[in-house]
Amino acid sequence: MRVAVNTNYKGNATEACLHDLAEKFAKAEYDVSYNNWDNYQDYDLVIFVGNDSEARKAKQINPKILTGILCPYLDEKRHREESKAADFLLVDSLEMREVFLKYNKNIIVYYIFPETEETARNHIAKDKIIINYHGNKTHLSCMDNLSKALDELALKHNIEFRAIYNIKRYGKWKKNLPKRCPVRHIQWLKEDFRQNLMQSDIGVIPAKVPINLSLGRMTTRLISSFFYNWPRYYREDYLLRFKHATNPGRVYAFSQLGIPVVADFMPSYCQIIEDGKSGFLVYSQEGWYNALEKLILSPELRNELSWNLRDFINSNCSPEINFQKLLKFIENLKLKI
Repeated sequence: MRVAVNTNYKGNATEACLHDLAEKFAKAEYDVSYNNWDNYQDYDLVIFVGNDSEARKAKQINPKILTGILCPYLDEKRHREESKAADFLLVDSLEMREVFLKYNKNIIVYYIFPETEETARNHIAKDKIIINYHGNKTHLSCMDNLSKALDELALKHNIEFRAIYNIKRYGKWKKNLPKRCPVRHIQWLKEDFRQNLMQSDIGVIPAKVPINLSLGRMTTRLISSFFYNWPRYYREDYLLRFKHATNPGRVYAFSQLGIPVVADFMPSYCQIIEDGKSGFLVYSQEGWYNALEKLILSPELRNELSWNLRDFINSNCSPEINFQKLLKFIENLKLKI
């Protein structure tokens, strides 16, 4: 099969994942071309990134070509039309799948896990515990409960919070910054990422988007009062908001480097992390505080949870397993189309 993997997007993570995908096709002995935007008539399969998909154009040139879009977009009408026109979509989470099923029924959840060399790690008692985040600035600006928990923990424990993100592109994180807990801002660089992450003892994965709880609760209470058949309101009910593109990608690097994780309890993380066995899933300020303190106090627990997380991922959704599922999906799709 002749395969083209195409993107004009210049983000480091996306480019790395597309290069990785092209390399996997090549190792599987497919004839692969990277970023070839011409001669669609010469290919059997082309995979685009959502923002610059040419699925409709490729189909017009070669009706027999199989077209896929990795991480499709919704922002503009043309993005939605491309999702409808493609033969299949590759989304990196359950959350994304549910959004895009209205546009295309042929969807595979393909985790975008950047290749990370597995490293043995033995956690021991330390004077200072490093708690680390890596990802985009948006999640940092939204982590109100985590920041409050870090400030409270800093009163009792010697901790430091390190945030690895793209400072040069998006500016320095200021909103919801911890006030008592020491914070170190680290520029994301591909060549330094592994070394910086290896220095951490605990990984955190905030993912919630803020919601006005007071307004939300008041609205729910009013609706419950006026409509007889509306479910009864309870003050403790959850009001949860998260991005439709939420995905478990940030878990992978921590797992391969032997770093235990605490994450907001999003659907994707609940699929990967078993609470109390391979990490902790939390929601509230108290939840973050409780989980982090357990890990701060116990190197044995840090070892146990990190080993279990790595074992689960390597046995169920490693990049190799992920790619083999994609190949099987494509072969089955070819028989239908």
